[in-house]
Amino acid sequence: MVQGHGRGEPKVIKFDKDGNFIKAWGKKGTGPGEFDIAHSIAIDAQGLLYVADRNNQRDPGIRRRRQVSAGIQASRDPCGLFIDPDQNLWLAHGHAGRLIKLDLNGNVLGSTGSQGKGPGQFGEAHFLAVSAQGDVFVADTLNWRVQKFVRKSP
Repeated sequence: MVQGHGRGEPKVIKFDKDGNFIKAWGKKGTGPGEFDIAHSIAIDAQGLLYVADRNNQRDPGIRRRRQVSAGIQASRDPCGLFIDPDQNLWLAHGHAGRLIKLDLNGNVLGSTGSQGKGPGQFGEAHFLAVSAQGDVFVADTLNWRVQKFVRKSP
């Protein structure tokens, strides 16, 4: 769980499967383990935690647990993160209306979308999920809709 969108100190909070508090880390700032708005999290198969840190004036706004930055310039305000079964990191870049697919080292594998109201366009691509079949669902908060992108068969 992330806290920091609105009131309170921005941090990552961990609970067990029964909802009992385990630990929390992070605080307001720009240094290691610090956030402006801890907005979304994703965990890869090795247990590394990725945090989308919106509104922090550092590049690129995605931080892994060991404070290694992903190498993408276009994501200073990341909204949603998701790691698919193939261990690709998906980023909903709300303000740019973009959906970006990266490897876990931050290399861009592809992107789509733009600002707008038409198919494949977003007012604000805010959160996303990827199905086991590779279909991508993107929640667009300004256009009040969810768009589904169906993976083409090889």
